Amino acid sequence: MNDVKNKAMGTLYTILKWARIFALNTLRRVLILGRYTLICWQQQRLRCAQRRLGKAVLAALEQGEVNPMLAEGVKDALGKAKAIQGKKDQQYQAVAAIREKIRNSCACE
Repeated sequence: MNDVKNKAMGTLYTILKWARIFALNTLRRVLILGRYTLICWQQQRLRCAQRRLGKAVLAALEQGEVNPMLAEGVKDALGKAKAIQGKKDQQYQAVAAIREKIRNSCACE
């Protein structure tokens, strides 16, 4: 009787362990989905920043600037675009870290 009880407890422990892993990985996947949503929003901001950068370059060229990248407005627009791109890259790195956690949790122990 005691042997059957031990097997039942072992089976229950295994089921609970896998349920915990499943729940944690589901939460992590939801976090990834949220990060991808944020990446899409940042991509929209990046497109707007690049559009502003293009307009600033054209305006500098129209003013007769030899090297439009040295104009103050172009430098500001370029800095904003690089900052947005950096934040977007950080989100991709965070997604990669979450995926690595998921991979490690599923590995056979």
